[in-house]
Amino acid sequence: MSYKARLTERTLTLKTPAAGTHVLWRAPVACKVKAVRAYRLAGTGAVVNAQKNGGNLLAQDLSVDAAATWKSATPAVAAAKLAAGDTLSAVIVSVAGSPTDLTVQIDVELDADV
Repeated sequence: MSYKARLTERTLTLKTPAAGTHVLWRAPVACKVKAVRAYRLAGTGAVVNAQKNGGNLLAQDLSVDAAATWKSATPAVAAAKLAAGDTLSAVIVSVAGSPTDLTVQIDVELDADV
């Protein structure tokens, strides 16, 4: 049987974003987070992270310092592993200058044989 991973994503898009934690998904099977990405429109900045069961996935928060540009970061291997039942959340750490849109995308790799 050949192994082929599937990629999926969990996305949060907010109009007039504010700091807060937003639960996105309960992992149905063991999987891993491949990347945390963010995109901002207007304003002067935003800082984001992602969490697994309340603990940060990124060692350093992701700064979205340029508008209309995707920023991304990769979590450490140990932090990126999700077990079935783990909760995945997007975290808006802070915003500056009144952004009009903020998208946080978390890329997840699932085993296709699951």
